[in-house]
Amino acid sequence: MVLRQILFGFGSVGGMVGRFYEGDVRGALWASRRHLLGNADDLAFFFPKPLKSSPLKRWMLYLRWMVRKDEIDQGLWDFIDKAQLTISLDYSHIQDRRCMGWTSAKTPSWKAACEITDALRQYCPEDPLKYDLFLCHRVGIEGGCRGEKEVGCADRCILVRG
Repeated sequence: MVLRQILFGFGSVGGMVGRFYEGDVRGALWASRRHLLGNADDLAFFFPKPLKSSPLKRWMLYLRWMVRKDEIDQGLWDFIDKAQLTISLDYSHIQDRRCMGWTSAKTPSWKAACEITDALRQYCPEDPLKYDLFLCHRVGIEGGCRGEKEVGCADRCILVRG
């Protein structure tokens, strides 16, 4: 039913997000949700309720795929500037970002995602998510970052080794 509403009402998910996008990604997602579901709790997995603290992990990752264009991300949407994207944040990612000093948060939140994205903007303002995949895989997953500076970090962490 909801997919039908999206396809017949907007032509695509991009058409829906684009219809409600006015420079604020979260605002567009929440406006889309209100349009499709009202206040119902249906499909909260895909259309989370508008909570101030929600990092909107799945949507931020989806937006990354749809807005950025490189060997991994498709870049099919041109109505959102990649400089406006916010990092997709979950518990495993926040540990290594905390270790880097980009946030003091211990749990994922919108505030923490914005803090980390702002830190990444220092390296690439026009594309703050440029290094996200590298950080997730090389530092976090492959590097075994535990989110705490400890003995052995220099041996494991590519960032500490330089």
